[in-house]
Amino acid sequence: MDWFPEAFDGAVSAFLAFTLISCGGNSVAVAPVASVTVTPPIDTLPVGGTVQLTATVQDPSGSGLTGRAITWASSKASVATVSGAGLVTGVTAGTANITATSEGIVGTAAVTVQVPLASLPIRGLYVQFERRGAASGFWSGDVLQRFDSVDAVVGTTVHAEVGLELGIMHGMGVNTITFELRSADSLVDPNGFVPPGCNEPPVLGVRWPQPTPTELANLVAFFDLVQSNGMHVLLRLVNTHMEEQPPTNSGTWLGAVLGAIKTHPALELVLFDGTPHLVGTSCGIPAEPPLWLGPTSVPAQYVQWAVGYARSLGVPTRKLSAEAIVGDYFLLSQPPAGPDATSGHLWDPVIVEKDIFDALQIPDSARTYGISFYEHRKCATAGSVPCTDTDPDSWADQTLTQLFVVIGSGSRARVIAGEMGNLTPVSASWSTVQAFQSLVTQMRRHGVHGGAFWRWVSFNTSEDSDPTLADPVKRRGVAFQYNPVQGVLAQTYTGP
Repeated sequence: MDWFPEAFDGAVSAFLAFTLISCGGNSVAVAPVASVTVTPPIDTLPVGGTVQLTATVQDPSGSGLTGRAITWASSKASVATVSGAGLVTGVTAGTANITATSEGIVGTAAVTVQVPLASLPIRGLYVQFERRGAASGFWSGDVLQRFDSVDAVVGTTVHAEVGLELGIMHGMGVNTITFELRSADSLVDPNGFVPPGCNEPPVLGVRWPQPTPTELANLVAFFDLVQSNGMHVLLRLVNTHMEEQPPTNSGTWLGAVLGAIKTHPALELVLFDGTPHLVGTSCGIPAEPPLWLGPTSVPAQYVQWAVGYARSLGVPTRKLSAEAIVGDYFLLSQPPAGPDATSGHLWDPVIVEKDIFDALQIPDSARTYGISFYEHRKCATAGSVPCTDTDPDSWADQTLTQLFVVIGSGSRARVIAGEMGNLTPVSASWSTVQAFQSLVTQMRRHGVHGGAFWRWVSFNTSEDSDPTLADPVKRRGVAFQYNPVQGVLAQTYTGP
């Protein structure tokens, strides 16, 4: 009877099971099922792995019962399936309750499916190449503009030096790099990065609004070099002109870059980052897009347009995203904000990213949520918002839990960190090694596809001795000498 409570249904089933049957002329009482115990009650297995569960059936006195029918079921078949004999198979990262039912009595086991560390699809590193022996490195635009030139400091072509460093990274297990290109001005403004010019020197990217033929040709050659070293690229296209309407120049710039590499096998993901040129009376910061301003804000509308435009050029939507900052308690609290913010308050950037994909009607399985994920104590970014603090690892766990609440716990979308690391300034109680270990462990636990660890090498030599900055993998200099995080990264990225 459908209106019976579950407990009453179970009691009825048990009562009906306690019947009398004929056996050799004698009446024998058949004991009801009182309990079903599944062993092991908690287990962990990798995606594609299996575990055999066993159900033990007992009567009210605690004696074992045999020959009773058992029905197995999974609460989330998208995470783990179970056969009629109790064999569980991991499907995707997550947790599922596996139940064994006999005569209305249920036993449960919790099974967690994890992505093995070495099989994280994206085992990345955020890269700017070192000009070994010089006080500063090769900037990203510099690499493209001087790709085949012999550098007087390193003594080889830029191409050769970049290839050498890529090969060493690959030997550490790195299979993906993040590479940034900004919308660069044609000339260096002696006034620097000040309004209204907000100059982005040519060495920082490719020319706005029309990249040069040399830049585009060498961009393809650079992708060829990355591919030859067994790696892929997360390409950050940082546009500092998001506000332009109509977006004619943005179309010219993006169209040229994407036209060059959109079908290249090394392209893993394009991240549409950047800022409006001016924010009030200040220069916009060329970084992650300020999606925290909400779905109708200029940055969100630009990202939506850029994803749609790239899709019209034939780039698969699974390769199109932006970097949504995660784990910022101030933003998650959605405090009041000025007129540039949708509905007068700040937003969780992941909610805005999801709104963009929803507006473009991109299927869940064809989405990639790009994130920027730096570890810190919960309240480190709280500002004036009341906050109860917790440690970086616990906060990272809560951050990814909240992310999957937003996009859906059963989402088949990819989640990739275009950059991840230890927030600066570095807490003395939370090292770069600890941050890396925590990030990978939490990504494995939650089913994130991985990300690019910040960073391969410092931009200039003075940063190596700056205690407010997280340690890079390599220490600057002609020799290949490393910080402690290198050993942990290599062990993790190449280990079982």
